[in-house]
Amino acid sequence: MDFLKKIKLSTLAILLVALACFIIDLSLKNWEKQDRVIEHDIHWYYAYLPSAFIYDDIKEEKSDYRFDDNYYLYWPLVTADGKKITKTTCGLAILYSPFFFAAHAYATISDYPENGFSEPYKIFLLLSAIFYLVLGLDFIRKVLRHYGFSDNHIAITVLLLGLGTNLLCYSSQSAPMSHVYNFFLFAVFIHYTIKWHQSSSIKNTIIIGLLLGLISLIRPSNVIIFLFFALYNVSDMASFRERMAFFRKECFLLNLIALFALLVWVPQFLYWKEVTGNYLFYSYTDEGFFFSHPRIMEGLFSFRKGWLVYTPMMIFPLIGLFFRDRLLNGLRFPVVLFMLLNIYIIFSWWCWWYGGTFGQRSMIESYALLAIPFALVIRRVAESRLWMRIASGSVCLFLIWLNIFQTYQYEALTLHWEGMTKELYFKQFGKLDKIKDYDQYVSWANYDEAKKGNSCETPAVDTSQSIKDYNGRKEVQRSMISLQAANGKFLCADEGLKLNVVATKDKASTWETFTLVMFGNNECALRCHKNFFFSTELNHEKEITATREAIGTWEIFSLVELGDGLVAFRATNGKYLSLEDGSSRIVAKADNIAEKEKFRLIKQ
Repeated sequence: MDFLKKIKLSTLAILLVALACFIIDLSLKNWEKQDRVIEHDIHWYYAYLPSAFIYDDIKEEKSDYRFDDNYYLYWPLVTADGKKITKTTCGLAILYSPFFFAAHAYATISDYPENGFSEPYKIFLLLSAIFYLVLGLDFIRKVLRHYGFSDNHIAITVLLLGLGTNLLCYSSQSAPMSHVYNFFLFAVFIHYTIKWHQSSSIKNTIIIGLLLGLISLIRPSNVIIFLFFALYNVSDMASFRERMAFFRKECFLLNLIALFALLVWVPQFLYWKEVTGNYLFYSYTDEGFFFSHPRIMEGLFSFRKGWLVYTPMMIFPLIGLFFRDRLLNGLRFPVVLFMLLNIYIIFSWWCWWYGGTFGQRSMIESYALLAIPFALVIRRVAESRLWMRIASGSVCLFLIWLNIFQTYQYEALTLHWEGMTKELYFKQFGKLDKIKDYDQYVSWANYDEAKKGNSCETPAVDTSQSIKDYNGRKEVQRSMISLQAANGKFLCADEGLKLNVVATKDKASTWETFTLVMFGNNECALRCHKNFFFSTELNHEKEITATREAIGTWEIFSLVELGDGLVAFRATNGKYLSLEDGSSRIVAKADNIAEKEKFRLIKQ
């Protein structure tokens, strides 16, 4: 008991947040599912480690790395000259690496496959997210102590950040995406910015450079955190001139920061040189920013993915930025400038809603900066009248419940990953099971228009295929659909499977949405998100792929309506499409229609 009395409340708060992440992870057990944990963007972040240290194949030339027939470890981008390259930079792999090596060591002494994606690797990746979360919160505590906040106020700040925002989701359910790692690095960077301005030693300068390099190596646009360093304690024009004069005098230290930031990037430059022949390479191909028309209002307030709609807790620190308090004199300008520029950059990205995720994940790293005005709000409330403390506490408890509940809603697919509307939000509010007619309220994002810089709300108008490309057939109708197989999973034109069609997904997102083109006599074609058509690979096990740019004989199917929303498809070889046992591939091998040949057609 005496030991417990000595533990600070802020320490208990950090441990409670970590415990919440453990409980969520244990309740979901996503490491037991083949296509979870190492999923979506994590395939790119993580690929550097197994390709270099398990397979000795950084160019990914030795194999297609296909496991269990329907899962690829790597999702390489294929360049115009046929070279395979990892899309993202390697910063996150550096932070993963201690946990990757620990998992690999455990796999070597256990019965688990030493292939980089078996259960130990996934579990250690989940643990890495919690580890960096704890470190990040601890550095936030150090920063708040520097500004004189009491341990009680720090503990409340930690709890509200850790349990009341989507930082919780990305440290558990959606771990190990990049955001909790960036949050950790931002917290450390803020701490060492304070130390550097107290003592601009060589040691502190090198640490600032290394941190800046690693932050930008994970997400290059985050390099703007340097503004906080450069303008820390600048509050007016006089202090700004003093800072510029100081930097001119100490340009050696700035050059040292740049040098060590650049050194962190050396492995990335060498990787690009080895794979592409160039030290610099833009791997995002047709993806980019539209700075002339950012989607700021949508990014902040829309029901599709608005930051303050799904993380309303962060309204409090935004208000706190404008409190009249001496503490903010040297902080308000750099923090507000960073926030404005960061919001502008984030929501200028073509996919401003950042794909299938919970809330605005791209804002999470900035919570480290907003922790200071957040703590200021908490201190003000704690010093206010009783009714204000009770009202504020009740609101915060509700927002913590809402955040945790919506994390589980997102996992249960009842909080749509990208297509929420105002009507659906309120009809689904507080319900873990899907409401009746859930799908009809979903508003699908138009990716094609967004990539052109247009609104993703633009109705999908399919003009990419002319009549002459239909092999002499006249189009009757087209519609956006998803297909659910007999195993309850949605059909997917999986980029990780080289666009093989499999029934492995629990939800129908972009890869699971198709254009159904109907011709006469119930003939049809199916087109995937990459604008390729389904094809029956008669020369290769009669599997169905989505790899053909135009409709020929192998791309034509006969649609058989079975009633109650069920359909079947007959391929050009006279066989019906069927769900293959074990691999979950879709193949054209069945002579008759049974359960595995039935698909539920859901119109979007």
